[in-house]
Amino acid sequence: MGVMSRASLDEEVYLRSLTGFVVASRLLKGFSRVLIITLPDRICSSLSAAISSSLLASAGYRGDLARIVMFEEDKAKLVEKLKASIAEFKPEAAFIVFGGEEKMSKVAEKAKAAVEALQEAGFGGALVFHVRTWLATKQLSNILADSKLASYLASLRELRVFTADLQQKKFVFHRLKVEGNAVKPQPYDEVSLIDEHVELLKRSLPPPE
Repeated sequence: MGVMSRASLDEEVYLRSLTGFVVASRLLKGFSRVLIITLPDRICSSLSAAISSSLLASAGYRGDLARIVMFEEDKAKLVEKLKASIAEFKPEAAFIVFGGEEKMSKVAEKAKAAVEALQEAGFGGALVFHVRTWLATKQLSNILADSKLASYLASLRELRVFTADLQQKKFVFHRLKVEGNAVKPQPYDEVSLIDEHVELLKRSLPPPE
């Protein structure tokens, strides 16, 4: 883990089970097939598994609810994997789950690469961002600085993100409206967090830049 985090790896993984449950039940509400794009590290993989399990708990033990794609540094390989998943799985939403164990500058770079790969793969559904991806990209500004990617995001069915208000002990869920090279968050739901969840979130910090 990064030197800034005061949480142990045990706590970081458990935290993702709590976050995965809340995110799957609220942020992904309304989507029956979700493509989860994640980094091949312990924290992001833990959250991705928790999200998938939470979707199963809600919809029942059946297939075609979630598909996990591990990020590839080789862009051609990532596009190929995404094309195959889109063709076979036909996801309604793609969820970029980056940011638990990587430096934030690297998360920003990889998030942009993931959006570029989704565009090249022909994805046109809803796109969902994890809060740490949202923060690392400075509210998607590094992605929207590219006019082609800004147009692509504006063309998608929907954009969503969740943010954390730890003083109020809640997650807030937003739809995003693209306005030029920026996005405007529009809150549509929120959920109160249990104290254990809040305390772990306060202790958990990503690695520094």
